[in-house]
Amino acid sequence: ARAWESRSPPNPYGKARHPAGFLRFISYLCGMKRFLIAISLLLLCATTMAQNNVVDSTLVTFYPSNFDSINLNKPYYLDTTTFHANEFDPLSTPHNLYSTLSNIGLAHQSIRFNPIHDIGFDMDLPAFDRYLKTKNDLKTYLSLLPYSKVSYVMTTGDKEQHLNFQFGRQVYQGLYLSFEYNNDYSPGVYTNNSSDNNCFWVNALYTTKDQRYRALAYWFRNKIEVKENGGITYDSVYTNQQESDVSAILTNLTNASNYVKVSGAGFQHYFNLLPQYHQQNIAQTDSIATDTITQRKFTLGRINHSFSYQRNQLFYNETSASSTFYVPYDTLFAAKTTDTTIVHAFHNSLVWNTLGYQNYSDNVPFFLYAGIDYDFFKHRFYSYLEGESVNDQNHTQVSLKGGVIINLFKSTTLTGKAKIITLGYQIGDFSIDGQWRQYLGTEQRNFGKMVVNFNMSRRSPTWFESNYHSNHFRWENDFHAATYIRFDAYYHYKSFTAGAKSTSINDLIYFNQEARPEQHDGFISVNEIYGTADLNLGRFKIEGLLSLQKSSNEDLIHLPLFLTKLKVGYSQPIFKKAATLQPNITVQYFTKYYADAYMPALRTFYLQDETLVGNFPFIDFALAINVKQADIFIQYNNLFLLTGNHESFIAPHYPMRESRIFFGVNWRLFN
Repeated sequence: ARAWESRSPPNPYGKARHPAGFLRFISYLCGMKRFLIAISLLLLCATTMAQNNVVDSTLVTFYPSNFDSINLNKPYYLDTTTFHANEFDPLSTPHNLYSTLSNIGLAHQSIRFNPIHDIGFDMDLPAFDRYLKTKNDLKTYLSLLPYSKVSYVMTTGDKEQHLNFQFGRQVYQGLYLSFEYNNDYSPGVYTNNSSDNNCFWVNALYTTKDQRYRALAYWFRNKIEVKENGGITYDSVYTNQQESDVSAILTNLTNASNYVKVSGAGFQHYFNLLPQYHQQNIAQTDSIATDTITQRKFTLGRINHSFSYQRNQLFYNETSASSTFYVPYDTLFAAKTTDTTIVHAFHNSLVWNTLGYQNYSDNVPFFLYAGIDYDFFKHRFYSYLEGESVNDQNHTQVSLKGGVIINLFKSTTLTGKAKIITLGYQIGDFSIDGQWRQYLGTEQRNFGKMVVNFNMSRRSPTWFESNYHSNHFRWENDFHAATYIRFDAYYHYKSFTAGAKSTSINDLIYFNQEARPEQHDGFISVNEIYGTADLNLGRFKIEGLLSLQKSSNEDLIHLPLFLTKLKVGYSQPIFKKAATLQPNITVQYFTKYYADAYMPALRTFYLQDETLVGNFPFIDFALAINVKQADIFIQYNNLFLLTGNHESFIAPHYPMRESRIFFGVNWRLFN
């Protein structure tokens, strides 16, 4: 019981053996073709499966990489349902829609308004965020049996392929190994519109037998290589179907590309200040003391330390930079673009909290933490003049942080946390978060719950907004900090959620029509009313989102008034219940609005007020079959194009992907 409570289930087979051919597997990832990689992964699963007798258990939980956070190490369960088997695109999230660039793997931006970011030095790349795995996205897989999963998706014609492999097992008592490899290769149907993205991460979690010490080490590497065409030159050629071969449609750029590498490593560990058990004298007879070992009811908490390093390498290349596409923007310094930006970040954190040996999720009676962060950052630009380094800058930061959780009467939970930068770069920035969660009844028996979230933050301009040098764009700005205030209140009952959100921003920094950062003087507010559903009705499963959002300044924040996403599936047992057939249909829709345009040279979206997009239903149909731990599916996407309506732009000058058929398989093994 103690082993399970500590999230370290025992290995029923004793000392675990390493998967056969593991080193060969790593070499295959580096050198072989994608199809051969998929075959190798399947063989690895089969080899591992043959090592032990199969046990009928499919329970797999995982933890985020930060195993001792304000979430208190709450476990999450892997989604193994057939309903989501065909969602191989990272942009296929149930409660959001994205504006993107005609192909999987390219830049994207959320259509729902959500501007809140962590304070401190900015290492985010919003336009590629869904395709990057950094320290906050890694997982530690925990299962009674070794867990493997292979997913492979392909299309006909253009040889688009997607491969994902996940693996997790206990390699020794208390020691867990987890890793994941993902590759998205999509050549695209338009000129210079391809993507080749891959990611690999690995981590190891170790817990001592007495649960007093736990450590996690990890490493990750992302590579994004995309061709940038700047959108099609004349939208009417596509909408009026003047060219039957879409690959022949003219695009704004034909020799531009972005290459992004994001890599890093780190470790975190904690130590409980007192041992879990202690000797206690309970009786004394004839001068002989009787001792017993009891679990400690009170501890002094634990000390947590973490260290991490991340490096972002950004390259934009163009062999003939004098394209008319850039005429409205800055003048060129060189006929050939080789812009390079490299950013390094080192992070150290020391935190004390009251958690001790107990493991809670949402029902901790009382939790308190306090800590200090020290960060060092460095960013560098390489100029358009070959090999010359421009404007190296170093920054340091010291931040204080703390938080508390209080549970009252088994029905009320109050949560608060705060962080402030006290020294160095962006000094004075702060973030305050609060939450009130109220069950209408108790946590076990209730009529739903009400949740109110509050956030207030002061955020200085990022290094990118303040100072940037490249062949196409150069600026030095003296912006002041912006203030964000957000309220979010919602009611959740069983499978339904309904809520309202309000965000106010003072001195917003945005990218204007010239694709340059600018600051607005004054307040802007954005309000949203939304509802979500995750409903099971017999053999039907329904998942949906409805959202109404409105900005007080529609010249600076462009949003669709209404957006929705709905997915409906039906499960039918076949072959005497040996398999399950499930057709499902997904519909996405948003009203017309002036969606932000995309600037490849900056990897950034910016304002435009010339082109409306929207008012087009994006419909995908899939047919999946589940046989034990395998899901096989076929999908036809963008069905509405069959009506002859080609107003399918999802970003200015970027139509949604053409209709095509996907074939895929997800195979999970527990052995």
